[in-house]
Amino acid sequence: MEHFDAIPLIFRFGTEIVGLDLTEDLNEEEKSQVITLFNSASVLLFRNQFLTPGQLSTFTETFGKPEVHHLAKSTFPDHPEVRVLSNKKNADGTLTGAYKGGHHWHSDLCFKEFPGQATLLYGVECPPEGADTLFSDMHSAYEDLPDDLKKKLEGRMATNDRNWRYSELYPWRAPLTDEEVAKVPPVTHPAVITHPHSGRPALFVTKMMVPHIEGMDDGEAQALVAEVEGFATQKKYVYRHKWQNGDLVVWDNRATIHKATPFDDTQYDRMMYRTQVLGEKPEFKPDAG
Repeated sequence: MEHFDAIPLIFRFGTEIVGLDLTEDLNEEEKSQVITLFNSASVLLFRNQFLTPGQLSTFTETFGKPEVHHLAKSTFPDHPEVRVLSNKKNADGTLTGAYKGGHHWHSDLCFKEFPGQATLLYGVECPPEGADTLFSDMHSAYEDLPDDLKKKLEGRMATNDRNWRYSELYPWRAPLTDEEVAKVPPVTHPAVITHPHSGRPALFVTKMMVPHIEGMDDGEAQALVAEVEGFATQKKYVYRHKWQNGDLVVWDNRATIHKATPFDDTQYDRMMYRTQVLGEKPEFKPDAG
């Protein structure tokens, strides 16, 4: 790239961008190059960035309009689009941010009509061990998927339901209120989607979010999704990110799934800032690419 260096993270996907200071506004050519890499590499890493919430929000606009999370309770008054994730506590004993989320494979906001396009996660205070984030390449996994599994998924619509297993996923959280449940009703999306820019197909199902697939009974559908997820999250498709203070990772939810890993929260503090940009309604175009 003309304005910065782009270094592959692993063979299949992911790029580290070196040479950009995100505390300063990018020019239009730099933004265009970043977006080009985002659409092809799926995961971008920027190290040694020391950003205020406002600067993170400004950079997020490179990918589109920042979205306020539907469950956002720990944000900044001047920047409600910047969500705090942390195990640290306030003076009154309450948590400073959302805690222990995303410890299952998922694509952000897959349960919305217009799911997540870009998610940005910024490491303010990162434990020296644990708390890695895993990313799996849904393009390569789809390409390598056995033909019999492809045929079972292609062209079918899958139900994505945030409320289905919420209490199972987050037993330490208060149950969702009726208002929170109603705010995010189940939606259907193709089980295989086509990336709107690269034209590459990608898997778009995970076992904690998909209770139904059209044309199948629920037991068959859930077993199929579990099998597909197991295939797609083999080590060869996964990039494991070990966080350092000042890391910013941006990922494409139309091309990857991800999950958090645990850390010793009795010994270490963790503080992250998160922003997101919604995308388009997913489609499957079998002749694209």
